[in-house]
Amino acid sequence: MYAAIAAATLNVISPIGIIISGTEAIKEQIAANADMGSDPISPDEVDIHSDRFEGLHMIYSGLAYSTIFWSLVLALLALLALRGGGVARIFAVIIAIVSVLFKAVDLFITLPTLTLVADVLVVVLGLAATVFFFGAGGKAARQGR
Repeated sequence: MYAAIAAATLNVISPIGIIISGTEAIKEQIAANADMGSDPISPDEVDIHSDRFEGLHMIYSGLAYSTIFWSLVLALLALLALRGGGVARIFAVIIAIVSVLFKAVDLFITLPTLTLVADVLVVVLGLAATVFFFGAGGKAARQGR
């Protein structure tokens, strides 16, 4: 259960890195994939007023804010699961698994270093939380220990 709380905490840190340095990450993403089949360009050459930049900015910020929301929900559910809540444990596992899947996708897009480090830790802790929710840790919580 504590692994889920730690994963949720790191999952809040991860999008903060995107919010703080999202503009640079988007510039790097566009620069690396300027046009189909063309060579990469310098991030300084990216037009921040283009539709492509604004669309990616909307996607990055939307994902960041929704990640913060679902991380807070995961932390709350993990706390409820510590008190023996079976339904809370099931929903916490679902959110942890979805978080792990999203973090695996993050490895294929340009993100700030802080975000990538936090994402790797979220994957490890999310997988550990899933095992503990239904392994020995979940059994102890169900017995009220």
